[in-house]
Amino acid sequence: MPHHVLLLKNPDESSPDPYQHSLSLTGSTTSIVPTLVHSYVDSDGLSNTIAHGEDYGGVIITSGRAVDAWENATTQLQERGHLHAADLTSSWTSKPFYVVGPKTERQLLNLVSSKYTPGPELVLGAKESGTGELLAKFICVDYPTRPSHDLPLLYLTGDKNAGGVGKGLEGNIGFKMVQVYATSASTTFEEDFERGVREGASQSTPSTVIVFFAPSSAELALPVIRKHFSLSSSSEEKPRAKLVAIGPTTARSLAENHNLQVDAVSSKPEPGALADAIQRLSTL
Repeated sequence: MPHHVLLLKNPDESSPDPYQHSLSLTGSTTSIVPTLVHSYVDSDGLSNTIAHGEDYGGVIITSGRAVDAWENATTQLQERGHLHAADLTSSWTSKPFYVVGPKTERQLLNLVSSKYTPGPELVLGAKESGTGELLAKFICVDYPTRPSHDLPLLYLTGDKNAGGVGKGLEGNIGFKMVQVYATSASTTFEEDFERGVREGASQSTPSTVIVFFAPSSAELALPVIRKHFSLSSSSEEKPRAKLVAIGPTTARSLAENHNLQVDAVSSKPEPGALADAIQRLSTL
């Protein structure tokens, strides 16, 4: 059965969006509904931290926004003449950069071609993880084998960090958490969501699936979603929408904070895995 899928995420920079592309291959139609706006914070503080690379044994990066913050800060350092590229390269490129998935891995590896930014040569964890909890387990095994394991890791986060990595590392691996970006609610979410609903209606798809990509989007999205859909099978007044989480952390947050059980959880935060999870809904 085809679905119309509302993706609660910001558009991907690449075109077509990889999630939309994977879902289209299964016969589903899609609408992207941005939920959050990101802004970078304390770039001077991050630049100062990067300038003292000898204080850290590696870096943990779990989102594209953190990669952008790293690139912005290192570029700022060199444009101001505070540090030469050779100094940055010797300080950071040989140290492990731990990432939670292939998209973040690709972003980091793309920094190699940057004029200003030293691209890390050792990007680890993308294939072994997929969630913060799994990445923490990987780091606990891998980092003690590294030459600089006696130094703390630099962990770049946002203000809505769910804590999966940090909780897994506490008591095992030393790290310093540094907030590099902040999130705020999209002021056009309701308008964008209603546009997505209309797009689904125009496609005459028999069912609607809503995908949550982050725990922080639920507080903004749920009141609007409930205006249009029932989230349980008990209501006959509104059409039923099925809920899918991009990973277990998001699913757990919806259950614990909003008393909502999702209909499916993607096995990995990747387009193909999400498409597979949504396809399986048709058999339920």
